[in-house]
Amino acid sequence: MSSQAATVGLFLSLTLAVTRGILFEGHSLGPRCVPGHACTLAFISDNPVILRCPHSLLEVFITWQYLDPARTEERPVTFLRSGSKPRPAVSHAGLRRLQLKSRLIAGNLYLPSPSVGDSGLYTCRTGDATLAYYQVDFQDADSIQVSHAGLGEATLGNATAELGDGVWAKLFTSWGPWQPCDRCGRPGERKRVGFCYAQVVAGKEQRVGRPLPCGMARRKQPSLPRRGPELRVEACQVPCDESYPLAKEEPNAVPLLVYTTYHPSFQDTAYLRCPTSSIYSPVYWQEGSTALTRLRLLQQNSSSPSLDEATGGGILRLSFQNRSQSTFYQCYVNGHLVGKFLVTAPSTFPPAGGLASTYSVVEALVVGMSMFLVFLMFLSIIQSCRKKPGATVV
Repeated sequence: MSSQAATVGLFLSLTLAVTRGILFEGHSLGPRCVPGHACTLAFISDNPVILRCPHSLLEVFITWQYLDPARTEERPVTFLRSGSKPRPAVSHAGLRRLQLKSRLIAGNLYLPSPSVGDSGLYTCRTGDATLAYYQVDFQDADSIQVSHAGLGEATLGNATAELGDGVWAKLFTSWGPWQPCDRCGRPGERKRVGFCYAQVVAGKEQRVGRPLPCGMARRKQPSLPRRGPELRVEACQVPCDESYPLAKEEPNAVPLLVYTTYHPSFQDTAYLRCPTSSIYSPVYWQEGSTALTRLRLLQQNSSSPSLDEATGGGILRLSFQNRSQSTFYQCYVNGHLVGKFLVTAPSTFPPAGGLASTYSVVEALVVGMSMFLVFLMFLSIIQSCRKKPGATVV
């Protein structure tokens, strides 16, 4: 598809995710974040997140500042601001990358694919007032340890490490809550995310420090061993009744369905990305009418198809060796169908002119429908703002 269709689709996806409140807002061992006070949060890299800026008026001029933890002698730098003014000029290359991939939605900071290097201090301000203050640790998705209860696999245990000079540390996993079963009425799976934390004990008095996400703790104790986050998966089966949380339709929700066609060649590998999916939300795939659970794919001991680990199954990997027929793949997020992918057989690849014609029609449909849905969505946002003038706080 063209960049225009892709851009509109991306904007629609992130706006839908924010308005539905399905973007992850961080894991913390401490109390809930209080506006104006420091809050320590852990996330997994390569997965979309949002940092909320509490403010009661949409007309408030918001700025977001960032401080690299490796540059503590410097002051926080403004990299995003609300309104139509040009983006602030930044000199640091890492901050420019962060600026280019960040978005503001109603004053909240949206990061579609944060990296480990984006860890640091984020502050939301209006004038001289600090509205939110986040110490953020993005943990490496490529180092995630995935275990499945159905295969008898165990999670990582607690570990201790000597750091020298009478200092030692306990490393452990702090688990988030179990997500709902990804489907109802038939066998499914559920997952939960674990974040690496470390607690340092120092001195003869055995002074116990507060637990910190491992990235933050390692900056204070460089000799701390490396340990990644975790993802735990287990089988589940729940009835399709009112108690199933994903079966409840949200008022004023705008449906999203992305339809894409792939025309692979032999020996190709395709990666199908489920729209709005992340490691923090229930997601499942179907091949035709057949459910593709992680357990089933692992038991088949085959490299294709397979679910990725970094996004918790949001990406389906396909390789094309002896495929002789077209196949439909569907993906669901939070119980809602959001993506349909037609993967054709290499032998049925259409002529170049026919493919271009097909894509132009699909692009026109996607762009037109997306613009209409965005219009409906903003009407919904305006309605909700009139009803609830207060802002949601992390």
